Amino acid sequence: MTDGLDPHTIAGLRAEAAKAGGALAEGRFPEARDRYAALLRQPSLGMVPDLWRQAELGQAQAAEREGDLPQVISRVTRLLDSHLDESSETLARSSGHWTQFVDYRVRLATVLCRCHLEAGDISASVAVGESALDREIGAAGWTSSVIELGCALIATYGEQVDLHSHPEEAGHGSHLRLHLLLSELTSAAIELGEPRGRISVAWQNGIAAARSGLAPTARGLFEQALSLYGAGYHDPLGLARLRATMAGELIRADPATVEELFPVLTRAQTELAEAAAGIVDRGFCALALARADIVRGDPHQAIDRANEVVKAVGETAALLHVHASEVIAEAHLRLGETWEAEQALVAAAERWETMSSRERASTMWMRVADLRMRGDDPEGGRAALDRALAVMAV
Repeated sequence: MTDGLDPHTIAGLRAEAAKAGGALAEGRFPEARDRYAALLRQPSLGMVPDLWRQAELGQAQAAEREGDLPQVISRVTRLLDSHLDESSETLARSSGHWTQFVDYRVRLATVLCRCHLEAGDISASVAVGESALDREIGAAGWTSSVIELGCALIATYGEQVDLHSHPEEAGHGSHLRLHLLLSELTSAAIELGEPRGRISVAWQNGIAAARSGLAPTARGLFEQALSLYGAGYHDPLGLARLRATMAGELIRADPATVEELFPVLTRAQTELAEAAAGIVDRGFCALALARADIVRGDPHQAIDRANEVVKAVGETAALLHVHASEVIAEAHLRLGETWEAEQALVAAAERWETMSSRERASTMWMRVADLRMRGDDPEGGRAALDRALAVMAV
């Protein structure tokens, strides 16, 4: 594929790609996007397929870390489609690059599944994730990348269900899909034995356990994932994200651990910045800190943190927005500010509805109903209760 390109030209392209990658790794996202864009404008880049794919994915990753989710979704959708046509597959097979081709396709699907979720389009995230998982298991079997794709889909399922408030749903529907897939991924990761896959499934199992109220089990699973990093697996960004997730989920599952785990959260916040985490990852860590603030008796600080997250991410990161609304509602309740809490709960309920998360929307409407009933607004309470029931009946 590189016939006609002299080694000097190829070396120059690789040097430019390295500069763009360095900017991305150091958190200079606008510079990274500019460098990748300049590289992609080079006509000769198409003659070095691995470098072209690297540049396309790098451009998408830089946009994602800036929070430009519509741009990422548009770009990666186009890229993924271009890797699904028969001619591309035939060329990959005939050139002996099928394994690399499929792995790249899996990584694209993982980014797309995650970004649709972050943008609040849960249905699209599920559609992308399920379709890609079925396709790629058939194409290449279980790999660490395929397991990571499955875990991205698990994260989406996790936003469809309310494991804490709807235990009666555990044996069917979205709950069943989540647990069956998680079991399948866990078995595949154990059989494969590679750190990437094992970390991913321990991470997602930890989240599921924490949200089901099984704090000790969750802690053990998170510590299992941490031990794999400690054994030499190098991914500073992944490690920082894991710490933030672990501390945040365990504090919600067992508020008595807040003083123990608050320093872990603040450490994760620092590590995320040092590892050039994107705005969404940093936003979720900030919301975990805000929830911890509430438990520690500082709801004013929680409101400030949550509002800062909302201002930072703009309107495209719908998932962050809805979680921020929940935090703000809880903080206002702790302050006895019922009207403000109700407004935040209604905002969360409506956004969950828009995102097609029926259980979570229903839970929020039930909380609105309870608040109104206790506030001498029985008519408003009944209206909210009707809304909660209607959401679950859809």
